[in-house]
Amino acid sequence: MKSNLLVLVLIMVGVLSAQAQVGALIWEDDFTNLDNWIVLTGNGSWGWGNGELEYYSEDNVEIADVPDEPGNTALLLTARQESGPGIVDQWGNPLSYTSGKVISKSMVSIQYGMVEARVRVPDIDLGGWPAFWLLGTANYAWPSKGEIDMMELGGRQEFRDLHDTHNGGNGLDNSTVNQCVGGNAIFYSDDAVTPENPTGAASISWDPDDEYCRPYYSYDPSLVERFLVYRLYWDENELRLVVVDDGVEYDLYADPFPIDAESDEFRSPFYMIANLAIGGAFTDAYNLGDPGSGDPVSMPFPAEMYIDYVRVYEWNGQGEVHVGPPAFESGVFGLFTDETPVTGELVPEVSSHIYVWEGTLVDGTIPPYEGDNVLSWQTAGLGWFGAGIMAVQPLNLFDFGDGHLKFRIKIPAHVDFQIGIIDTWGNQQYVNFPGNQTTYGLVRDGEWGQAEIPASDIRGTLIDLRMLSYPFVVLEVNGVGCEFALDDIYWDDGGTGVDDDIASGRKLQLFPNAPNPFVSSTEISFSLASPLAYDVVIYDVAGRRVAGVRGDGAAGLNTVQWDGRNDAGSAVGSGVYYYRVEAGGETIERKMVLMK
Repeated sequence: MKSNLLVLVLIMVGVLSAQAQVGALIWEDDFTNLDNWIVLTGNGSWGWGNGELEYYSEDNVEIADVPDEPGNTALLLTARQESGPGIVDQWGNPLSYTSGKVISKSMVSIQYGMVEARVRVPDIDLGGWPAFWLLGTANYAWPSKGEIDMMELGGRQEFRDLHDTHNGGNGLDNSTVNQCVGGNAIFYSDDAVTPENPTGAASISWDPDDEYCRPYYSYDPSLVERFLVYRLYWDENELRLVVVDDGVEYDLYADPFPIDAESDEFRSPFYMIANLAIGGAFTDAYNLGDPGSGDPVSMPFPAEMYIDYVRVYEWNGQGEVHVGPPAFESGVFGLFTDETPVTGELVPEVSSHIYVWEGTLVDGTIPPYEGDNVLSWQTAGLGWFGAGIMAVQPLNLFDFGDGHLKFRIKIPAHVDFQIGIIDTWGNQQYVNFPGNQTTYGLVRDGEWGQAEIPASDIRGTLIDLRMLSYPFVVLEVNGVGCEFALDDIYWDDGGTGVDDDIASGRKLQLFPNAPNPFVSSTEISFSLASPLAYDVVIYDVAGRRVAGVRGDGAAGLNTVQWDGRNDAGSAVGSGVYYYRVEAGGETIERKMVLMK
């Protein structure tokens, strides 16, 4: 008896020691609303890169009551067998299924901690692919940004059979998609580059010798139509993926995955994704555009996936959650400059990379305009050229909307070129610099000159200045060969201080609204030099009036609230809006972002 008690005490000490590594709750979403999420639509590129068969629709995402749990709500993603206008793939071909997908990109990002999600998936036999996962926020292409799949059901029979002598499996090669769940982590590795895998994606679930991967099997009851808890234990040294069934943790790998220099994608922030896919390369169902590549979908419809909550705890003293877009930059932000005073900057090969696209440029010989560094290139004779400065993490230049992108360039006077920017959503916008013409202050004499592009011109109507991937791009498409150089590239926010406004005799000063972006309401503040009547008008990107208010303002600070509703009292949709304040014959305008 004493021996048994000793063993029990030792076991309990071990359990308490493990639990002690889990620290305080630092963030949670109990899904009473969708404030932390963006609803995706469409079929992506070749079914989101996986040959998926569904069209993601806003109509398939909602907050709903949890079955048999009165008073509890959850995120509900519904898959349906339906077709109709607009339910098409990227080429316009009709699709037969719709479903739901949400992401927390630009809303919530996580770096380390114990991430926990309580999830209930539907009967997915055959073709369903429910998943809760994370992608790196970095602007690198997949897989270099990293991917962490906390849970995936719907994997191939071959995969299930390979591992079913472990973790609840019976070794009989008879498990169904409803009885097996796994997780994964994907990163870039030079060793993984092969003709069959040109992306270099290294997957820790790739385990043909059945030594490491341990998906969890539950035959009766199966894993569907009931809640299970999925956990990611994550610090700077390792990842551990588990599923909790009836209070018992089951590791999805024989050992935690060690993070090293090769897999250091996992030392950066990630955002979350939840979706209920249909068909595609992960499943035994067929791929988009190729019915002969797999079996027909037999999943019962409608199919409902519930995510009850997501929580993040400290783990091993680590864990950070950032809510909202990246930190707002202001003042003068340097992209590539040595001597211009800046308030913030990108550092080449540390926080930024300079890329030449498709080998269109080679090194040139033009010396710097200032300092010791220069971007000097010669064309490679491919009929066009392109290059850009990519920020490693999304760059928030929202407060530069009234400012300028400035740069120095030395290029033959007759060469036409374009300067542009790209955001993390893939939107691009360019302005033209025709040969032998003075444009944005750039005198085309073949010598060093400076251009100043107003942010209002280069951002267009779609660019999200809160989430830039390339804050500077140069393009040429006419095939003219030349040598050129760029230097002293930076953004200025175009702002003036309060003292400047007073000195210039201005009657009106308009401050940035706060919060911005906002979900439910925001405060618009402005200062008047003396009591004046004011007019605040809010309008959309098309210039249409949305809402407005008039009043008599006092000298000093004045504020008005906007709750995201139009003049008729109806809620307006997410997007970019402008607010304009008029007082004393002066007008000032700023931009804000409503996110729901």
